[in-house]
Amino acid sequence: MRKSYLLAGSFGLLGAMAQLVPAFAAPTTTQPTTAAALGAPTTLISNASNLEFTAAGPNILADVSKPNLLALTPQTASTKTAPVAEAVPQNSAPNLIAQDAPAPVAPAPVEPAPAAPATGGGAPVTSVSQLSDVQPGDWAFQALQSLIERYGCIAGYPDGTYRGNRALTRYEFAAGTYACLNSLAERLGSLSPEDLATIRRLQEEFAAELATLRGRVDALEARTTELEANQFSTTTKLQGEVVIAGQYGEQGGAGRPTAIARARLNFNTSFSGNDLLQTQLELGNGGEDLIGQDLVNGVNGVVTTNAGAIGAGVLGATGTEFDEAPFLVDLGSIDYSLIGGGTGSPILRRLAYTFKVGDDLAVTFGPRLFPSDFVDFNSFANNSAQDFSSGFFINNPLIITNTVDLPGGAGAAFDYNFGGGPLTLRAVYVAASPTNALPNTFGGGLFGDPYQATAELEIAPSEAFALRLQYTRAATNDIARNAYGANAELNFGRFGIFGRYGYGEFDTYGTAAAAGVPDFDAQSFMAGIGIKDIIVNGSMLGVAVGHPFFGDAVGGGFFGENTQTNYEAFYRFAVSDNISVTPAVMIIENPNNNQGGSGDTIYQGVLRTTFTF
Repeated sequence: MRKSYLLAGSFGLLGAMAQLVPAFAAPTTTQPTTAAALGAPTTLISNASNLEFTAAGPNILADVSKPNLLALTPQTASTKTAPVAEAVPQNSAPNLIAQDAPAPVAPAPVEPAPAAPATGGGAPVTSVSQLSDVQPGDWAFQALQSLIERYGCIAGYPDGTYRGNRALTRYEFAAGTYACLNSLAERLGSLSPEDLATIRRLQEEFAAELATLRGRVDALEARTTELEANQFSTTTKLQGEVVIAGQYGEQGGAGRPTAIARARLNFNTSFSGNDLLQTQLELGNGGEDLIGQDLVNGVNGVVTTNAGAIGAGVLGATGTEFDEAPFLVDLGSIDYSLIGGGTGSPILRRLAYTFKVGDDLAVTFGPRLFPSDFVDFNSFANNSAQDFSSGFFINNPLIITNTVDLPGGAGAAFDYNFGGGPLTLRAVYVAASPTNALPNTFGGGLFGDPYQATAELEIAPSEAFALRLQYTRAATNDIARNAYGANAELNFGRFGIFGRYGYGEFDTYGTAAAAGVPDFDAQSFMAGIGIKDIIVNGSMLGVAVGHPFFGDAVGGGFFGENTQTNYEAFYRFAVSDNISVTPAVMIIENPNNNQGGSGDTIYQGVLRTTFTF
């Protein structure tokens, strides 16, 4: 209901009272006017119970993949869903607090006006000309002029405006009506026949509009009651993402098309409006892509993960546990492949609780979370459901330890922004075998191998530039890692560039040393561009190139003859607010740094459809 309609309603009430003039005597005392002008009431409806949490940064589509549980930014429910427009990060931007995390489901409040006058305390006006935003051509000008200049029951805002097009709450309606009734009670005895005739005419003229508004309000109240009675929870909101993809690849003439599917459901719960308990279920069809299957098993009988190759085999010898472990780094297969093992049974993928301490610090802990939830964010390359499909391009493989981030684990993290400025410090610790109460081969438990601890300092002086300096200490399968990384992005509006670089020192001990795995150093590099709104508004074109893992000890140099080099290009466009389609091309030269006897280039095409709800 707009404030202009309140004028008509006020006149309608005045008309009703005017018909009862003979029954009223002019009051002998003046009633205090406790209702103010048609501004906000003394007590505004709180938004605290209707907060939602969304990812800060340049993304539009909600990211269900790897939300930054530490980045929680309050937002009203009305702005939650928007069309696909930009890259969608897996974890969130530096701003406090996150993503995908709506708070209690409740009817969104009517937006209160800023700097509204308190009831009875509005800026007094004696002439309609004192209201800067009211013009003689406005359709309710004469009614407003009479209510101000003749009846004195309308006030303005402190800045000299009336804001007649602002939405009106029922509290404000009651306050304004009360003020007009008080004024009317003082003047009933002195109304002229002309005044009474005018009141009756306005009452009749706006009778239909008032009846319509009354019906709409009654219908909204009934609908709200029904929703409250049948909603799933007053504190929890369901959010989902489904990825369905088809791929076809070839290496040396071998390859088959496959179907890949992954579904994730988030139950986002907030108890106070400044916290988030996220429970995520995941299931998939276990589909594989050629890149992932080849780098594990090879093609034409050639096993590429032998001793000296980049993958699991580089960490051990045949017959040891190393061959069964995840790759030391992500070599670039499709990130959403091999989900669910084809069983169709959901698993508990994420369970973590985030809360704020003051304005600048957010803390998360939980039995199921991932290092990539909290560090190594990048606006252009971070979410395999929305931008690059390759697991290599969405995170720095030396900073995000694949052996920990792939299965996830128990741990904690914090995000501290220094006084709302350009500096943000983040840290995360995750142990990948937290359920082992007795030692396993490598230790296990909350503080045993495999684990990862990472610290990141972000410098973001503007929305156009961000630099993240990183350090990781990890132990995986009796191999200690000290890795240093840099993650940068530069945004020129529709065009942006990004890059990551990592350097790691790997020291073996225990079972790894006994298996003959030597100490070694390695590097990782990637760079790319992102261009928005090509051909279709809201689209994104991304192209990237990089080396997952190279160095003298592991084969290959920077763009060397035998260095594995990954390429990927994708084009994402929106079909609707909740559906996007992305064709992509992935190429890998010199797989496994051309070791193991299978150096043929891998070519792979992907068609991905993402549904969010």
